[in-house]
Amino acid sequence: MVIDGDQSPPHVADQLDVALAAVYEALSYYYAHPDTMRELARENADAFERVREAALKPKEPVS
Repeated sequence: MVIDGDQSPPHVADQLDVALAAVYEALSYYYAHPDTMRELARENADAFERVREAALKPKEPVS
């Protein structure tokens, strides 16, 4: 929400009802582990694409 949503850390903490420190800890982890974050982003994008494709396929008629 902070990185992609352009929201402030205090706003995110309020929205998620978490401590502001937890938001900053998450941001710290994000920036400390860029390779892991890129891999997770790829996995999420792949999963989204699989779900999207499955949703767009017509169901096979039941015989």
